[in-house]
Amino acid sequence: MREIRIRQMSYIDAKSKLEAELNEAFMRSERRVLVVHGVGQGKLKALVQDVARGYDFCRVVDPANLAHYNPGCTVIDIDSPDRADIRRYRA
Repeated sequence: MREIRIRQMSYIDAKSKLEAELNEAFMRSERRVLVVHGVGQGKLKALVQDVARGYDFCRVVDPANLAHYNPGCTVIDIDSPDRADIRRYRA
């Protein structure tokens, strides 16, 4: 599972990195990513949820459905196409 670390980053840098990493995970047909944002005031956690909602291929996993929940992390499921479709997208 891909781990995206945005903890202690500025909002703008964190958003840029998160968007790039989610797009790359999508293009590599990855199914799930873990975003490490820390606890703090919750601004980066809110950012993660907003960015994930903005993509039609991302879904934030409900913490109740996770065996181990860490409040400083968010798990995102990605509805990626299969590798054959990815090759067509790149062509």
